Amino acid sequence: MLFFNVILTANAQHAGYTQLTDLTKFKQQFAEVAQKTNSIKSDFTQEKSLSMLSDKITSKGRFWYCKPDMLRMEYTQPFSYLMILNKDNVYIKDGQKENKVSTRSNKVFKQINKIVVDCIQGTALNSGDFKSAVYESKGNYLVALSPVNKQLSEFFKTIEITVDKKDYSVSTIQMLESSGDSTTLHFTNKEINATIPDALFAIK
Repeated sequence: MLFFNVILTANAQHAGYTQLTDLTKFKQQFAEVAQKTNSIKSDFTQEKSLSMLSDKITSKGRFWYCKPDMLRMEYTQPFSYLMILNKDNVYIKDGQKENKVSTRSNKVFKQINKIVVDCIQGTALNSGDFKSAVYESKGNYLVALSPVNKQLSEFFKTIEITVDKKDYSVSTIQMLESSGDSTTLHFTNKEINATIPDALFAIK
């Protein structure tokens, strides 16, 4: 369950946004940019809200992604935590503890892996696992995803992705879990198509 704390939160209210009735243009532009995006690296800030606590838990780190399915999240503040997704394998290092999981043998990790990659690549809009709606403000699009897959809906209530209108890059991934807990990831200082060594995604 630690992995849920790494990922994604949703605010049911979309203040300042209006819903798009025609998604064709947005889907086309989003898909075109995603197709040209081979890598992303950025800083991130994570805010975790637990239903039993009044204060948010904030942490910071670095994020790397390489197409088609390699992802690395390295937390640096206030603790050290590392997660690597490399195709069908997940590696987690929490302090001195290390754990390796194959998504082939773990259906939950497989679903989570797919969600993360689909959100980053922009393919979640075309996934049969979600019902989607898109909203826009002056500077952003907001993609709201509601799971229709029974297994996914047991864990996640809603996923929301904020997309910057300037370059169609993902600025925020938010998730509300069915338990009432939520997590928000804010991506800053983004570098698109930067050179990223494969060694960063190596799982030994």
